[in-house]
Amino acid sequence: MTVESAVLLGLSTAVAAGTGLLLVGTPARWLADTADAETVTGSRAFRPVLLVLAGIVIAGLAAFLVPVGPDWTAIAPGSGTEFVPPSLSTLDLVLMALVLGTTAGATPVLVVADLVVRRLPDRIMYPLIGLFVLACGLGIGLGSSTSWWFGLVGAVCGLLLFGGLHLLGRALHRPTMGLGDVKLAVVVAGVSSLISPWAPALVLVVTMLVAGAWAIVAGARAGSLHQTTIAFGPAMLTGLWVGSVSARFVL
Repeated sequence: MTVESAVLLGLSTAVAAGTGLLLVGTPARWLADTADAETVTGSRAFRPVLLVLAGIVIAGLAAFLVPVGPDWTAIAPGSGTEFVPPSLSTLDLVLMALVLGTTAGATPVLVVADLVVRRLPDRIMYPLIGLFVLACGLGIGLGSSTSWWFGLVGAVCGLLLFGGLHLLGRALHRPTMGLGDVKLAVVVAGVSSLISPWAPALVLVVTMLVAGAWAIVAGARAGSLHQTTIAFGPAMLTGLWVGSVSARFVL
């Protein structure tokens, strides 16, 4: 393991631990609803220690598998000159650790909240989006990695795609993507694009496979697939981490 990888691993897990501890200790604040807070904290899925540990593990695996050096090159037509983008600078490493750590630390809590009360709380989603956009801005302006451009473009594409599905569903009066899913799509598409420019394609495939399997199981239990709805957030978050860390090996 290189020094850069060790720094990214250490910072990411530390940020994930802090994020997880903050969230499991303040559910009433980020849910902003007493009844929902009581439902979430009273569920068997809400186990603070396990949620924090899960976030740390996710951050650690992601940081360990994220390439700190360039994971793509380009060859200029005609000249044959190979272009290799620069590796992550110290600022890039810190910003990457903040993005990975906060997203990983929030992931288990978001999964539980969406499963139990079908909500992806704004008081978690907006800070995640804001931090991501800020990190991309600082990375583009002061960092040395081209990954920040990929991350920002990915986030915009996620917003347009899932936002379009949400608006289409409203126009047709059909249940499609909720606004919480649209906000989560910004984070999922942005973070996965930041990790690898090829990751979003694999993330989408994994997300659809997980959501499809879950819908079939839920429909079988309910006795009607047509009337079955599922919480899409957990599938998206599963796709984010499985697809992102697998992209370098698959694509």
